[in-house]
Amino acid sequence: MEINLLFFFTVVPAIILYGIAKSGLGGSMTLISVPLMTIVMPLNQALGIILPILIFSDFIAVYKYRKEFDFGTLKLMIPFAAVGILVGSLTFSYFSEEMLKFIIGVMGFLFAGHYFFFKKDKDQKSQKNFFKGGICSMVAGFTSFCVHAGGTPTSLYLLPLRMKKEIYVGTRIIFFTFVNLIKLPLYINLSMTNFESFKNSLILFPLAILGIIIGYKLLKIIEEKLFYNILYALIFFTSTKLLFDYLV
Repeated sequence: MEINLLFFFTVVPAIILYGIAKSGLGGSMTLISVPLMTIVMPLNQALGIILPILIFSDFIAVYKYRKEFDFGTLKLMIPFAAVGILVGSLTFSYFSEEMLKFIIGVMGFLFAGHYFFFKKDKDQKSQKNFFKGGICSMVAGFTSFCVHAGGTPTSLYLLPLRMKKEIYVGTRIIFFTFVNLIKLPLYINLSMTNFESFKNSLILFPLAILGIIIGYKLLKIIEEKLFYNILYALIFFTSTKLLFDYLV
């Protein structure tokens, strides 16, 4: 991992964004993190470096939100995510990064576009749905394994439930803690995470802590309605960019 000026403009903001996402704010922003890192390193190397950072960050975030989560939602989502992760590990070499991001972009664009342009009562809660939760979680596990981009499929299920802000954040954090721990042995088996990548992860981890601190401070001052509107807006923006990048 060569540290130069380009590194500071790509890898540094990418890791900080992952930290902000681990605070519960703006998880969809991390859709641009892997592309930023692949400017200076191969995709496999970027994925291998990021995973331990995500796990270290998960442990910090889980401690903060250890009492604020929805167990019933997690009981539905985690097993399906594990299936998606397994499928991702078996088919990783068959999907291009661009195609995966295009699929995520379509999902996020339709989801956020419906919220902003067609949904009349934006505060109305959706009911828990086994089928929708299972499909979204499976896709989240698959895309998380392939490009660390499970945030948008997860949001497709969690956001309409309109949980209390802290419960939403805690549920999401604990979900991805399990997702990332399930991914780790598969990454090691594929030699994506190894001793060298782990050393790089340790070097970069303080940037994730900085992002977590920034995210926590922002969460304290954002009211619940604005919090949800920001998340939908981030999904719409990042999804639109993914579609634009794929089509041009």
